[in-house]
Amino acid sequence: MSNIVDQVVPWARRGGHLATGKPTDVKLPEQDSRHSFEFVYRSCYVPVARWVRALGANDGDVEDLTQEIFIIVRRKLASFDGRNLPGWLYRIAQRTVRDHRRSAWFRNVLGKQATAPEPMAPGPSGFQVLHQRERRKVLESILARMSEKRRTTFVLFEVEGYSGEEIAQIQSLRLKTVWTRLHHARKDFLRMVAELPASEGEE
Repeated sequence: MSNIVDQVVPWARRGGHLATGKPTDVKLPEQDSRHSFEFVYRSCYVPVARWVRALGANDGDVEDLTQEIFIIVRRKLASFDGRNLPGWLYRIAQRTVRDHRRSAWFRNVLGKQATAPEPMAPGPSGFQVLHQRERRKVLESILARMSEKRRTTFVLFEVEGYSGEEIAQIQSLRLKTVWTRLHHARKDFLRMVAELPASEGEE
């Protein structure tokens, strides 16, 4: 079991499918200031895409959902009061992802959504690709079982590399609440790893 704990989250942090890539030094704009749409889009696109993943969107939907969020931002930016831009963007992202997941669930119930299998990479890299997919599946299955609040905090902190203070600002929470959620999310994660079949922790 330790293999999963030691490898899955570091793998995602290094650039697995649940992460945008190695956490960058993108600095969010200061609070209490107004910005043009072009500035907001240029400086905040990467963080918003990372939040979309942390909120539980599938890899294939992240780019489309991020673009949809910025369409909403363009429409609403004139009415934004300029205070806590990251928090304002996060709330838009949260609602957009939540609405998307609800509509996806509805499409699944109606049987209208078909999922095509991913093609296997040819040549000697095929085994490596398969191994990465298996680790991604393990991590995604664990995260899917967490509550939304704990999962989002866990991914933002452990995978995306945000500090507790940054998460508190983004989510408009007290720092103590962030640490409490992270504490419980880590316990959930370790418990669910321990419940995995033994074969899933093997190389």
